[in-house]
Amino acid sequence: MTTAVTHAFGGWADKPFVVVVLISFTACLMASQGGAARGLYSLARDDVFPFSRQVRKVNRHKAPIGGLVAATVVSCAALPLGLSTSAMGSLITFGSAATFVPFFLLCAVALVARLRRSWTPSGAVRYGRLGTPLNALAVLWTGLEVVNICWPRSILSPAGAPWYQIWAALLGVGTVTLAGLGYLLVRRPHLRMRSADQDRPIGDELAPAVI
Repeated sequence: MTTAVTHAFGGWADKPFVVVVLISFTACLMASQGGAARGLYSLARDDVFPFSRQVRKVNRHKAPIGGLVAATVVSCAALPLGLSTSAMGSLITFGSAATFVPFFLLCAVALVARLRRSWTPSGAVRYGRLGTPLNALAVLWTGLEVVNICWPRSILSPAGAPWYQIWAALLGVGTVTLAGLGYLLVRRPHLRMRSADQDRPIGDELAPAVI
């Protein structure tokens, strides 16, 4: 991208473009860390994975500090992969797929709930009768994005890239899915969550995840 920008605008655009890229990466980092922390907090709140008690901790500002720490530790664990170009390329490919999969799953679950009439949106923004068609379009769009990113194609990889970099998105998503299903079958966290919901007093509020 830097080559294309400098070719189009001249050599003077090199450093300003790097500044824009750094700001963009920082913004993406903050958004990803915040989203991951809120996701970890919501899961830990229902005690569905190990160390949930530590991860669901919040500070005096009601921010999920436990989720932030967990997300930071996991992210830092991947830093040594930066020493290998192919490993970093594989991580970027998998990360791109991992960004769209949660959106697709959320849209799909919402659509099923709408069709079953088991969920009524209660947010400030509502679309009325257009809600279900828009939800269906969101499922279609995010589903196509997941397929597009996970489809292994050598033409989108650097020349001479190893096979695992080409298949990184599919391998990564498949590995995480199998690991999650294995944990679900062995530990059955959904049963503990259901039991906790039944025992929780009416009106018992949980600390919100605010960032």
